[in-house]
Order: sequence, then structure tokens, then C-alpha cells
Amino acid sequence: MPIDPAILNRLKSQTERAGLVLFTGAGFSWDAKDRQGRQLSTVSVLKNELWQICFPGDPFDPTASLGDLYEVALNTRKAALGDFMASRMSVDAASLPDYYKAYFDFPWLRIYTLNVDDLAAAVVRRFPLRRGLQLICATANEATEAPTSRSRGPLEVVHLNGWVAAGKPELLTFSDTQYAERISNREPWYSRCAADLEARPFIFIGTELNEIPLWQHVELRKRRTIHGRDLRPTSILVTPTLNTAKQAKLRDLRIEWIQGTAETFATEVLAAIQPAANQGFVFLGEYAEGSGRQRIPLVTELAAERPNLDTNYLLGDEPQWADLIQHRAVERANDASLLATAAKMIEGDPPNSALAVTGTAGTGKSTALMSLGLAMSDRGVPVLWIDRDSDVAPVTIRRKVLESSLPLALLIDDADMLGHQLVGLMRDVVPDRKGFLFAIGIRSGRLDDIAIPLKKSSEIKLVEHAIPFLADDDIDKLIATLDRHNRLGPLKGLDEKQRRSMFAAYAGRQLLVAMIGVTSGQRFEQKAANELVELTGMQRYVYALVNVVTSLRHYLLKDEILLACGDQSQDALDAINSLTARGLIVAPPPTYRYRARHRVVADLVVEKLRELDELADAMRGLLFALGSKVNPALDRNARPWRVLSRLMNHELLLRLIGPRHARSVYEGIEGLLNYDYHYWLQRGSVEVEAGDVRLAENFLSQARSLAQDDHKVETEYGYLLFKKALLRPDDVQASDFVDRAIDILEGVITARGSADPHPFHVLGTQGLDWSNVATMDGQHRRRFLDRLVYVVNQGREMHPAQKELAALLDQLRRAALLTVVPAAGESRSD
Repeated sequence: MPIDPAILNRLKSQTERAGLVLFTGAGFSWDAKDRQGRQLSTVSVLKNELWQICFPGDPFDPTASLGDLYEVALNTRKAALGDFMASRMSVDAASLPDYYKAYFDFPWLRIYTLNVDDLAAAVVRRFPLRRGLQLICATANEATEAPTSRSRGPLEVVHLNGWVAAGKPELLTFSDTQYAERISNREPWYSRCAADLEARPFIFIGTELNEIPLWQHVELRKRRTIHGRDLRPTSILVTPTLNTAKQAKLRDLRIEWIQGTAETFATEVLAAIQPAANQGFVFLGEYAEGSGRQRIPLVTELAAERPNLDTNYLLGDEPQWADLIQHRAVERANDASLLATAAKMIEGDPPNSALAVTGTAGTGKSTALMSLGLAMSDRGVPVLWIDRDSDVAPVTIRRKVLESSLPLALLIDDADMLGHQLVGLMRDVVPDRKGFLFAIGIRSGRLDDIAIPLKKSSEIKLVEHAIPFLADDDIDKLIATLDRHNRLGPLKGLDEKQRRSMFAAYAGRQLLVAMIGVTSGQRFEQKAANELVELTGMQRYVYALVNVVTSLRHYLLKDEILLACGDQSQDALDAINSLTARGLIVAPPPTYRYRARHRVVADLVVEKLRELDELADAMRGLLFALGSKVNPALDRNARPWRVLSRLMNHELLLRLIGPRHARSVYEGIEGLLNYDYHYWLQRGSVEVEAGDVRLAENFLSQARSLAQDDHKVETEYGYLLFKKALLRPDDVQASDFVDRAIDILEGVITARGSADPHPFHVLGTQGLDWSNVATMDGQHRRRFLDRLVYVVNQGREMHPAQKELAALLDQLRRAALLTVVPAAGESRSD
């Protein structure tokens, strides 16, 4: 198989980053056999065999289409059709040629197939693979794990037209009617495939790309008027023959034809790039698709990854390691004192202590923590690093820290992303560990969430190091650095004194404000607002998508942006390119994860979009994009589920877009997520808050049936029962609703109260409201409120950092105290 060396080099580079997508058609399965030793059916053979099912004994009519025959068999002899398909499309694993291993033991980003056979499952039984497979039936939105003993995170194999192993012939797409029905809907997996096709390089094997629903979603990848460079990746089609007209059409779609078969491509091309494939598996281990780092790297490793990376840190982007190595991040007066504090702590002064690097938004906490990591590494101390790109479980962190007694530092940036697990992790690894530094970066406003429970336990002393505003020396160094890198902006033509004066006028003494304000000549907040309002159309929409997700401490992949943009893929690609070129969004290599240039900017942009009432479409697009990437078999801790759960949260949607738009957003993803209890929980919670208790009860009942005894579902159901009672307090059932609600919530508190303060809050607030409207005598009301005081006080003791519980407890105590004072006309004897 002759192949252009330039194409081969490109494939090597893409393979090293695990960025290729495999797309297979009928020709890919040509060398597989069924369990009776027959070659898997070609179209002509399948037509003949289906004819015998539909019209046994009648002479075969070769003009009948495969789709028509399949539809007739489905309508008239469904059971026979199911048995036939299961027999003819079930692959005998022992018959598979060795070259199939090369395809499934390769670091693909994903595999799509038009075939309905179970070839992939047979490959797992036949060959040892370095990754497990997740076999997905797109027509049923179901997935099955086909594990191996050495899984690196499963490789998705998506059967776009259904999968015979599902056992339902109606889920296999063959007939024109089925194709028409799928075209009329926005198919999640076809949409995802189309988005991947716009963003990723594909290898097509065994198909001439005549699949109608695929091209309907891709709009045939028609070349529209593109301003500047065509940004779509170049793909490859491998097939023995292709007519001249089709070659020209595919070239226009940036798909190159290579003459060959599945076997020759495996033995000649995949074999030639095997070293790159090995590197691709390493990449997958460190940067699993959409998941972040799967291990805990050393600072020295991260600093060596891209030491010469060119960034816009001096214009206000979040810091990269290259910014410190290239001295774009100035050495501040504060850095020396931070290092001195850390050095004493790793020597045990004070003992059993942890370091919290704090500051308000944009003061330079991340830069200071990174600088500390490099400085301690220079002193010979191994420094482990965790940030928003990490996807490491607390159990892994604990094991890594405790596996050695040698000196070690663990630095966690944006540490409150670990939530309530952060305090427990500190208690596990800090006490009695000699030569160890546990340091975190955290916003000042979130410090109490960990400081109060640590102080109460007395196990760990938390040492706070607050990042100060810029000192005069810091300002001089920053101006000099801006000058050296030609980023002075409006300060360029001024003398030294004028520069300092202008710096003070625009920047104050905050680092991020300095970077953005001084270099642009605009106030920081005004600069962020102007950047938004200057955008229109698709650029504004994509900018909204990225900023929303950044504000939630996550990122987007290119295919997710394209999925959220629906059928406007080319416009979206142009928008992504333009926003990245202008530095409004960033996607640093090697992972190319799209974020706003700084989280503080993202927060400002999202708030502005909320004021303008422009977030509903963005939330709708994001939920469709992430909802298209999950399925029941996907680990709930996988990144797509975690991001989706944040976006789907009812409190977030109510705050950003209000109940009317929230209802519409949930309705739009019902077809994607109707199997998921968490979807019904969040949708029901909106109705509890918005007041439609009939819908709330329906939705929450579905959640309860899908996840029996889930504490979050039970808490919300207890909340609903209180709401029903409060809406009609004079109803004869109201007291029963309250009694049931209290029983449910106290049950949740018994099981989960130490980990979750929410049921205490629901019971206390709703119980207080009920005491104000219910018909009770004074003694009954006192007993009721005393019960609430007792329970909420338990919650306050378990969760001392929860200020809402403290305030609620005060309200309940005042209400209980007032029942002791008789109302006008009431006797104390009551």
C-alpha cells in the first residue's frame, strides 16, 4: 500500500496524541465469519436471505431493496428476523485474522461503526488488549462494558445503526422508514459523530460514505464561504476502489483516498506507526479524553512539558509553567516569605500543620503556589501538583503521600474543588507524617469551610499565608517585564514616573487587574464587559459556552463546542479560531482544552450574560452536548457526567436563567437522559422551587423509582411534602404530609447527616414555616420547635462552617422562646 510520507508523518503525530477516530463500514468486517463458518453477509447475500424470510418459496426479485425487505420482515416476521440477525451477525472469535488486533489495540480517540455485528466483542474474546471496550448501541443509547485485564479507560465503540447483541431487530437501522425517522430527529450519537468529524481526523475503512443520517447531520460537510484557512482536519478513506467523481467530492470535504483494504492498512500503515501508538497509550494514561490527568505529576515533570510555550500571561491569562520558567511571572517580594514559611513547615515547625495560600480573586494565588513548587523542587524536595486538570481520587492522593517516608510536598491549586473531602484528606495524611508539606491555594472567602472544622478537631494547625497586594518593588518589576516583552500597551511612550502613576490609576495593586487593566488602558471590569458586548452571532454564543463552563471550574473540548452549536459547525469552527486568535479563550497544548483566559473574567462575563438574559440558549446547548456524551454504563465519576451534573443543577439554572427557561432546558434533554435519576431529581427540584407540586411529585417519584433510598432524592421528596402541606395548611392531609416529611428527613440525617448539611437545613426552614401557619396550641408548637432546635443544633455541631445553619438555629431558638410568652388573651397555663 503506497502512502505519502507526509501523510504517514501526520498520522504518527496524531497517533502520539491519541487524536485519531476510526470509522468502519461493512468492508471492515469482510474477513470475519459467523459461528457457522460463513462470511458475514454482504448486501446482496443479505437481501437474498431476507427475501426467504419475507416470501418463502417465491423466486427472488433482485430489484427489491435491502431496506424494504428488512421493513417487511420486521412488520410481518419479527421473531424470525431477530433469530436470523442474531445468527448471521454474531462473529466467531476464533475465526478472526490477527490484523484485527492492530485496530482494537490502538490508541483511537473513539471508534464509530455502521455495522450491526458483534465484531468488537469477539475481538475482546480473541485478543489481549491494552484497553477495555465500551460497546454502545446508538439506537438505544445503551452501553455494555467489554473489559480487559489491563484497562486504561475504555475505548468507546459506537454502533450508529444499532447492535445485534441488543436482541431487538427494531433497533437495527436498515429501512428507508427507519432512516427517515432518524433524520427527522436530532440523533445524539450522529450529532456527536458529526461534531467529531468537524474537529478530529478520521480514518474511514470499509465504507464509501453513503450513510444518509450521518451526512444529514454533517450537512455533507459542504464547503461554505470560509474566510481564511479551512480549519477542518484532514481525514483518510481506505477502500480498494473509488470512482473519480467521489474522489473529487471527498477532496472537497478534506478526505483523502488511500487505495487499500482493512488488512493492508493494518499490516503496512498501523504497523509502521506502532512506536507512535505506544506513545499514544502513554498520553491516554496521563491525559484521558475529557478527564484530566489520571496520575499525580511532579512539578519538575510539568515544568518540562512545554518550557518554551508562548502565552498571554502578561495580558491577564491564567499562568502556565512556561510563564515562570521564561520569567514572565515576576518574582514578588511575597515569594521569599512564602518559601520560608513552607521550608519551616516541612521541617515540622509547627508540627502537624498545613499551609493555605489565600487571597481574593485575581491576586496571584496560583502563580505564587507554582513559584513555591518550583523553588522547593530546586531545593531537592519532590513536589506533587494537583489542579483543575487533575482527575485523581482522594484515595490515590492518600496512597501516593503515604507510600514513602521521604521528604515530600503536595500542592493543590483551587483546592476547594475537592469539596468536603479536602478536610478528610488533610486529616488522613498530615498528622504524624514527617518531612511533609501539604499546601493549598484557596480563595479567602472559602477558607472558613476548612479552617473551622480543622480548628474544632485540633488535629491539624492551618497556617494561612495571604497573598498581599502588589508592593512598590513588585510594580517596578512588572513594568520592567511588560517592557521587556513588548506588552506595555498605553504605557509604552511614558517615562518611568508616568508609568507608575498610570499603573496606580488603572491597576491598583491587584495582579490580574494589573495585567488586564494596564496593558489595555481600560478598567478591569469594563474591559471584560466590552469584550463581551463587542462580540456578535456565533462568536458571542461560543464565548458564552466557554465562560459558563470555566466559571464552574471545568473546560470544553472542541467537539463539545460543536455539539452545542448544533448544525452550524463551520461557523462554530470559525468562531473558535477567531476567539482563540484574539486571546479571549485559551486552549493550551497538548490537551487543547478550551477555557476563558481567567476564571475571574469568566465570572464577570457570566454575570453580564445573566443580566442581559442571554444564557438560556447557551445552557440548552451545553446540556445537549454533555448529555450526548454520557450513557448508563459510563462511570458517574467520568468527566462528562461530572460536568453535566454541574450544568444540570437546578439551583444553578434557576439563578442563571429562571424557572421558565429552566423548564424548557430540561424538556430539551429529556430524550437523552430519561433513564437518569439525577435528571428527574433536578427537574423535580425546579418544580418544588417554582411551585408546581403536581409536576414535582411526578418527576421526583420517577427519581425515587430509579434510585431507591438515594439521600438526595429522599431529601428533596421530604421538601416536596412540606411544600404540599404549606400550600394548603388547612387540608386534612397536611399534617400527615409534615409527619412523613419529618420521618424521611430524619432518616436521611441518621444515615448521611455527618456528610451532608442539606437535610438539616430543609427540615429546619420548612419546619419553621409550618409552625407559623399550622393550627397548633402553644404547648404543641413549643414541642415541635424544640424538636427542630434539637435536630438543627446537631447539624450545627456536625457542620460548624455552615453559616446558614447557625443563622437558622438562631431563628428557631427565637421562635421557640416566643412560644413561652403568652399571646394577648392567652393564659400561661396553655
